[in-house]
Amino acid sequence: MRALVNGIQLGYEILGKNGLPLVLIHGFGLNRTIWKDMVNHFMEDQLVILPDLRGHGESDAPDGIYPMSLLAKDILGLLDELEIKKAVLCGHSMGGYVTLAFTENHPGRLAGIGLITSRAETDSPDKKRDRYAFAENVAQNGSVVLAESLAPQISNRKRVIETTYKLIEKTSPKGIIGASKGMAERQSRLHVLDSFKKPALIVAGQEDQIIPSSDARNMAGRLEKAVYLSIPHACHMPMMETPGVLAKALLNLSERAAASLA
Repeated sequence: MRALVNGIQLGYEILGKNGLPLVLIHGFGLNRTIWKDMVNHFMEDQLVILPDLRGHGESDAPDGIYPMSLLAKDILGLLDELEIKKAVLCGHSMGGYVTLAFTENHPGRLAGIGLITSRAETDSPDKKRDRYAFAENVAQNGSVVLAESLAPQISNRKRVIETTYKLIEKTSPKGIIGASKGMAERQSRLHVLDSFKKPALIVAGQEDQIIPSSDARNMAGRLEKAVYLSIPHACHMPMMETPGVLAKALLNLSERAAASLA
């Protein structure tokens, strides 16, 4: 399905029927399909909404920078289109940055949040420069640049590396460029965690090569109602590497969020 949101067509799908709506946001260069096997096998009754972020999957990829606040506004527009007043929002990696932007700008629409192999701090000056240089490389050479650099880091499992490589390779270069520059310009949102009083879930992969587990522990320590889950043998893609473990934690988050609204 696609919805007209903020002047673009946003791809999404809805799975399950029960419980508080759980929105799962994919990471950089990927799309909503990273969640589907986990949801279908371990969360089949839970109401889950899987969007494709602007520039990714089946969503339009307009020119320009994609600030995290704009990507969050797209998610807000999708919730409005679906007439969802309260949801649990969970983001993987860059999807976590979007979740934090949503939390800062639209807190009244949230019943809980999840941050999965993600972080709340801004980029260092060197990392920011690297993102802009990377965007220029993609402009010159295409999405394969991201596929070749990110897929080998994303997991130590051949199946996951091969699957994510194919997903990234098919992602629009405009989407990769817009998101890369948007991440470079994002600000720290550690302060958002300090003020969030609703149920939260922080997930780290013990073998993650991209996000240190210390970042996840720091985030969990700032949240009043956080559950911290460090998953053995998981890297950056626990929804594909350890789906049963992550699904159980997400269902628990949804239950805690629903109870807090009762």
